[in-house]
Amino acid sequence: MTERFSSTWTQVDGRRMHARVGGRVDAPAVVLLHGLGVSSRYMLPLARELAPQFRVHAVDLPGFGRSEPPAEVLDVPGLADALLAWVDAAGLVAQALVANSIGCQVAASAMARSPQALERAVLIGPTFDRRGRNLPAQVVRLVRTGVRERPGLAAVMARDYAACGPRRVVRTVRHAFAHRIEGDLPAITRPVLVVRGGRDRVVPQRWAEEVTAALPDGRLAVVPGHGHALNYSAAGPLTSAIRPFLGGPPPGPDAPTARPATASIAQFDSATAILRGSAAALHGRDLPALGAFPRPVAPLVERVLPAVDLLPDRLREQVYRIGSGSEAAPPGELHAVSAELLARWMVAQYPRREYPAAIVGSSSGALAHLAAALGVPFLPQTFLLPVAQPQVDPDDPRHGLAAGAGPGRLLLDANPEVALHHMHDPNQDRLSLARMTYFRLKRRRLGAAFTGFLADTLPRGATLLVADCRLRWPVTPLGDRHVFQFGALGGMPAEEFRTGSPRVADYLRRYGSACRRWDPPPVDGDAPEAEWGFDPALWDDLSEIARERGWRLRRVTFGEPAALSPLVADLYRWWYRRRGRQAERLLVESFVLLDPHLVLATGLVPYWSEFPVEPSAAALERYLDGTQNGPGAQPYEEILLTLFQHGTDGVGVAPIERWRELIGRAGRHGAFLGVDPRLHPRDFSSFGRFHRTLAGKPRATPPAPLTLEELDLFLAERPDDAVSWDG
Repeated sequence: MTERFSSTWTQVDGRRMHARVGGRVDAPAVVLLHGLGVSSRYMLPLARELAPQFRVHAVDLPGFGRSEPPAEVLDVPGLADALLAWVDAAGLVAQALVANSIGCQVAASAMARSPQALERAVLIGPTFDRRGRNLPAQVVRLVRTGVRERPGLAAVMARDYAACGPRRVVRTVRHAFAHRIEGDLPAITRPVLVVRGGRDRVVPQRWAEEVTAALPDGRLAVVPGHGHALNYSAAGPLTSAIRPFLGGPPPGPDAPTARPATASIAQFDSATAILRGSAAALHGRDLPALGAFPRPVAPLVERVLPAVDLLPDRLREQVYRIGSGSEAAPPGELHAVSAELLARWMVAQYPRREYPAAIVGSSSGALAHLAAALGVPFLPQTFLLPVAQPQVDPDDPRHGLAAGAGPGRLLLDANPEVALHHMHDPNQDRLSLARMTYFRLKRRRLGAAFTGFLADTLPRGATLLVADCRLRWPVTPLGDRHVFQFGALGGMPAEEFRTGSPRVADYLRRYGSACRRWDPPPVDGDAPEAEWGFDPALWDDLSEIARERGWRLRRVTFGEPAALSPLVADLYRWWYRRRGRQAERLLVESFVLLDPHLVLATGLVPYWSEFPVEPSAAALERYLDGTQNGPGAQPYEEILLTLFQHGTDGVGVAPIERWRELIGRAGRHGAFLGVDPRLHPRDFSSFGRFHRTLAGKPRATPPAPLTLEELDLFLAERPDDAVSWDG
């Protein structure tokens, strides 16, 4: 039950202290603490927003509002003692504290002096910035910030200042300037959320980050577009940011503060590219500029990109850094990221019609081609959220873990349905890591958007294919749903990231690093690989919905993402021949360089590889060996090959000669497609040239879709030890 706010008085050290109390009687207690000269009235807008989920107590400190004044003006520790005494006298247990401005100094002092008295705290606009602890600087900052506040705030402040008197205000300001909040922060062992308005001039971003870094368990949230008095002028957005931290429900995808899906998902990531490729194929469209730009401007982007290759290597690398970093979300705004909103964006990519099947789970470019052949949608379990982290050296994984811990907790508080795999790979992602880090989120629950889409588009008797990549990686656990992964699938094994090797030392030397091996945090077990592995927690929801809707549930299990590629390539050859098509032209794709519709339109056989690294080259070689030398050998007359461009000569990157040798295995014609071999691995214009070159190939009408019955027939004829199909 929600009550109106009423006044209560509590006897504390011979004086009466006043508080406004309201909200749910049976809910956890939240104490609101005002700033300089004002009272609990100043906290009422926030109190009303919190009241539906919490029992809210907005207290007046001694001498302010309706609380009795002490004989002397209390300093910050004195106010902290009074706060602690009031909490005890009021009989509050398991309470959280939410403070603003100078109230943050009082809160920090109280938590440092009595670590067990308060469960957690939110510090909104904590004062004072150590570079501005003087009256002139603060007056200028307050005036600049004041234009961002609600007009009614001035009246509240005038009334409260008059009530406590100028002498108390001036003495309290002096005490606040003398107090050093940073001295209390390291002693606060409880979780603390620091909140700053994006246009708060009193609390610069730099200072908010310093305060957060000084806390043993701190995290930082930024509310864009607002000033210092968030509790009064932006109570709604502030509540969305802090409510999950306080133990309340997350804001959800329809909250006005939710970050748009297109601003939260990586444009140049495996899951995004595979999703876009699958969706475009169902629309009967290709993917100009990899689908990362609106179709009207994509051709222009493809023509402009070649200019990048005219730059020297270092400038090209800088362009790559800036481009990848531009996608990154500010870490302080992760409270506004909604995994469910991202799921809505994913399902909106597909035509809303009836399908015979759907694929859900691990990403693989081969699955995009399987989905295109069957004419069905693919929904990835994992997606990438790039997070700005320019202060972290790529070769310092321990700093990377520490910098990502607070933002990770903020994100998980707001999204209970996902797990976070914080990935740090200084080998393949060296250029990107200079400006951002990789937060990969895995859905552990199906969620409303995925559930609704599947229920609307799959009739009874349809098939739900679950893509289950069993690839795992050593991790450092940071929580129930939070792990840190150092290194990733690519050109070197997991162990080499940790132990080092001569080739790692050579790589670090070539890039001017001060170290010759990395010093990652210790591991404790393993987990599904961040980008590719399947989190089995999702299986329960998939099983339940399949049972309820009368769908056939099939688990497709494979050891690594490209393990499906030989099977899918052979499936296409088999399918093409059943439709009376030629099947002797192979396209070797690389990471995000894929286009399922154009593959079908040009009659190519797709073979997808993860990266242009030696393990991928070796896998392709084994596949070509089988087509040339195995039972019923059917060599390819033409081999076209593209290469994803990481921008660095990382450990394990296969040299261009290795790839040239592989395309030389073609019976008639072998060539690179869309990539200039002279510039590998820095041919960044290949991201546009891939589509333009492929789109220029002669086209024919795509074959009629492959049926599920035909798929089963093919699987019966072609057993594959690398892939299992259960169900």
